[in-house]
Amino acid sequence: MQLQKTMASKAHQYFCISCMAIAVCSQATAYAAPQNGFGVYGGVIGANENSATSKGLSLGTDAQFVINDDWSLNPYLMASAERSSTSTTVFDELVGLQVRRWFGEWFIGGQAFVHDRLIHGNGNTQASAYGASPGLVAGVEYASGWGAEVQADSFESTNTTGVRRNAVRLHLTYRWH
Repeated sequence: MQLQKTMASKAHQYFCISCMAIAVCSQATAYAAPQNGFGVYGGVIGANENSATSKGLSLGTDAQFVINDDWSLNPYLMASAERSSTSTTVFDELVGLQVRRWFGEWFIGGQAFVHDRLIHGNGNTQASAYGASPGLVAGVEYASGWGAEVQADSFESTNTTGVRRNAVRLHLTYRWH
């Protein structure tokens, strides 16, 4: 029960931070339909794996392929480095595909990705887990190229029994059109 309260509190914090980031970015230029382009993003990650929590930095890149004014496909690569409550370092790498539904400058979507997570401590790799995962993404992207997004996903390892990881990422983004 305490773990659920902690996760709910963290989710609320990330939601508030994402709203503030979106408000800051909303000072950008006027609306335009999504455009093809190359994007980069960086931000923070908070994760919960079994009974441990971790926080760190998240970096990524994607390519946006617009289907029409309402839909886009975004293949992406992402990596994060986190410090865990168990005094280990967590390295998290993803390769995936997002399908975004656009509402003007705003989007929501789903994502599917292949996940590789390494836990490093005491000078060596202590554990590894990998597998496919689903997730959600929402955000805003302005005609200027600037934007913000929040991603949430849940990962259950296919190679190690009992590994379940939930993560939330908050990114500031920039896209070259």
